Amino acid sequence: MIIDHRPVEIKITKHEKVHQFIQALHQRKVKIKNVVVTDQNVTFEIARSDIKILREVRKKYRLKVKIRYLHTSKIFQKEFKTLIGLLFLIIIPIVFSQFIWEVEVVADTPELRVAVEKVMAEKLTLDNPVYKNAIESDFEIRQTIMEELRDLSWVHIFKKGSKITIEPQLAPITDIREQKPEQVSHLVAAKSGVITHFVLTSGERRVMPNTTVYEGETLVSGVITVGDKSVPIGAVGEVYADYWLETEFTIPKKVQFISSTERKWTIHFKTNDEKESQQSFREVNLPQWLSGLLEIKETQEYITSTQEITEKQIESFILPLLHEKILKSLPPKTIIKKENILQVSFDGDKVKGKVLFLVNENIAKPYPISQGE
Repeated sequence: MIIDHRPVEIKITKHEKVHQFIQALHQRKVKIKNVVVTDQNVTFEIARSDIKILREVRKKYRLKVKIRYLHTSKIFQKEFKTLIGLLFLIIIPIVFSQFIWEVEVVADTPELRVAVEKVMAEKLTLDNPVYKNAIESDFEIRQTIMEELRDLSWVHIFKKGSKITIEPQLAPITDIREQKPEQVSHLVAAKSGVITHFVLTSGERRVMPNTTVYEGETLVSGVITVGDKSVPIGAVGEVYADYWLETEFTIPKKVQFISSTERKWTIHFKTNDEKESQQSFREVNLPQWLSGLLEIKETQEYITSTQEITEKQIESFILPLLHEKILKSLPPKTIIKKENILQVSFDGDKVKGKVLFLVNENIAKPYPISQGE
């Protein structure tokens, strides 16, 4: 039981029964404080929890009593424990907000989600809860995942409060048929770059990782020496290298954004002049007599808005678009490790600029082994 000790002022008009009234309160163990006696009134204070007893005694002596609450009913009282509670109420959310409590991976397939979660567990410090300042930057998270999973074209990272949502995006599927060479070949460099790693089925390496190679240089030999003989076995595989790729862009200053809302179930009444403004996914099968009047289906709306690009949107808007465009023009399993904005200018209603991409690509191409080798 909680005892309410907040003071209440009691004022009684002078009467011959006042003394007996106060004695009765004492007998009921009511604590009386600050008694003031004037020519007309007797005033004193009791605890708010004793008001019920006071009213019972007052009825017995039939006295006229005025009750004045000195402290109004408030959620927060001027007490030490209330102050401590308020401090915890303010400090705890601030402290907790400095941590990431939930990391969610949203992927097209369960297999892709598990693969991304595995990379995060092995390569990144995203085991929640984790201090926000201890987490890698969005760029480092994206590049780590894309280096491990080369089928990805981009990794979207959304941060909201104490939650991070990671959405890996698969590269578009290209119909590349395996071409079996009619004769064995070496692997030579199709372009210049710095070798990062090999993925070989056969052949002998002629260069080491972290070595700069130039176009036409032999990377993997398709001939091995066995004793005094040279045996052509053919070089098969991939050789990845880093190189810088510069690109220019020109886009309108005002662009149109199309964003989708969350899917929801709606009840739609059919009319003769209806226009479909939503995309439908699932629909409830209704009786024939009712389906002509309304339909219940899961829909998603698309909202179109026009925005003007600013300097702050260069990295958040333009770079991802250029990233996607460059990747689509490059061979599969290519990744972009880094982007550097070289120049951006706002020319009238256009935005122009140059961007330098650090690309990691398979630069090996077959080169037939001549009969003399």
